Order: sequence, then C-alpha cells, then structure tokens
Amino acid sequence: MKNKRILPKKKNPLMLAAKALLLVLTAIYPMLMVILSGAGLVYNSTSYGAEITRTGVFLIASGLMMTAGAVLCMFKKSLPNLASLFCSVIGFVICMMMLNKLTAHADRAGWMDNFNMTPISDMYRTRIIPVIAPFLLTVVISLVQYFSYDASEERREKKRRREAEKNAPSPPIVDEQD
Repeated sequence: MKNKRILPKKKNPLMLAAKALLLVLTAIYPMLMVILSGAGLVYNSTSYGAEITRTGVFLIASGLMMTAGAVLCMFKKSLPNLASLFCSVIGFVICMMMLNKLTAHADRAGWMDNFNMTPISDMYRTRIIPVIAPFLLTVVISLVQYFSYDASEERREKKRRREAEKNAPSPPIVDEQD
C-alpha cells in the first residue's frame, strides 16, 4: 500500500503581495490618518463643540471598522470574508460622510492653515481620501477569496453534509426483538 502525501496548497504570490500592501496601507490611512484625525477633533473638543466632537468619534469608529475589515480579510474562510466586507463598507461610508461633514464645516467656518493660508478642508481631504485604496483592496481580496474555487467547494461540501445528515434514516421507534 502506497502512502499518499498530502501536499500543502500553493500560496498565490499575487494574493500575498496584495495582502502585504493592504496591511501597509491600512496602517497608514485608516489607522494613522483617519483615527488620529478623529482623535485630534475629540482632543480639542472644548474649542470645536459637540457636533465636531461627534464627527471625530465617528471618524475613529470608521477607522477601527476599516482596520477590522482589513484584518478579517487576511483569513481565507467564508465568514470572515463576509464580515470583512461588512466592516469595510460600513466603515468607509461613515468615514466619507464624516469627511464631507468636516470639510463643509471647515469651509463655512473659514478654517485656514496658518503657514500657507490654504483651506484646512484641503488638508483633511488629502489625509483621508486615500483611504479608498485600502478599502478597495479589502473588498477585492475578500470577494476573490469568497468566490474562489476552494471556498466554493468547501461551501458545497458543507451543504452536502448538512443535507446528508438531514436525510439520514431515522432510528427505529420500536426496538425489534427476535
């Protein structure tokens, strides 16, 4: 009898590179730019007021959600990929809504950079808009993993086992004695 060796699955170098890029971009944009921008708004809440403080809190929450989505995307299972999509999409939508709210307020209030006299809203846009890159990477990686052949086969096998268990013959109700 021959011993069958089970070979490990090959890692896709393109997927590994995409995940590495995602980790770097997530560390820079959602974590450093979005979360720290929100933290700055919350820290200076006495000068900004309650509305901008809430905007800062929501920016922090959106950055954490996008970061969680990127981390969940690293797993190849179906459930983390769905959770990754959910966290990333919700976090991104909240982030863009808060960016819009913040830049509109900054323009209405006439906030300007003291050094080069440019609107502060431009600074917030240039810091937060690049969050689109890790968001799109998270969505693409999660969808590719969810619809991959291996994941589809795993879901089919799980469904087949569930159906086999459901359709298994039931045990006899009355014990037969000889």
